[in-house]
Amino acid sequence: MKVTFTRTAERRYRVSVEGPDVVSSVMERAPGYDTRLPHDMAHFVVENELGITGGVFGQLAAGGNARTFQPTDPKARRKLAKKGKRIATTNRKDASLSEEIIFVACQAWNKRVSEVPSVEGVSAEDIRRVCREFDAVSAVWSKLGVGESMTLSWSGKAGHTGRRRTRDR
Repeated sequence: MKVTFTRTAERRYRVSVEGPDVVSSVMERAPGYDTRLPHDMAHFVVENELGITGGVFGQLAAGGNARTFQPTDPKARRKLAKKGKRIATTNRKDASLSEEIIFVACQAWNKRVSEVPSVEGVSAEDIRRVCREFDAVSAVWSKLGVGESMTLSWSGKAGHTGRRRTRDR
């Protein structure tokens, strides 16, 4: 899956996704603009680096909408809304974990804490690795002008779809 972050105005950005088995979708006027690291870019880095499959981008990879993205094809909206809700509900714990790690990692990255805090199941080295990736994407993002984009590749797996598996009889 390819994820494109576009700076659309002085303090606005858009996120779009496309790829095989993914509903091409967009989040226009994405929340949490930051000149160094927008909130959804932090989601991408945390989830991709740590293999969180049920966060925003794992839900998108599973064919959902993470309750915030809209399909680029208007005919797909109703179907995606129902599927997206099911996927989001199924992956609620991963989504919460992603938010918690983003908070901790951003605190460390912005040097607002003297020691790297930990999150249950996530080591201080994991947080430092995320911070190094924040540095890398921020170096590109912070130089983009209005109308310019950067595209990142999702290497993680898709989240759970919430569908029951049937046994072969």
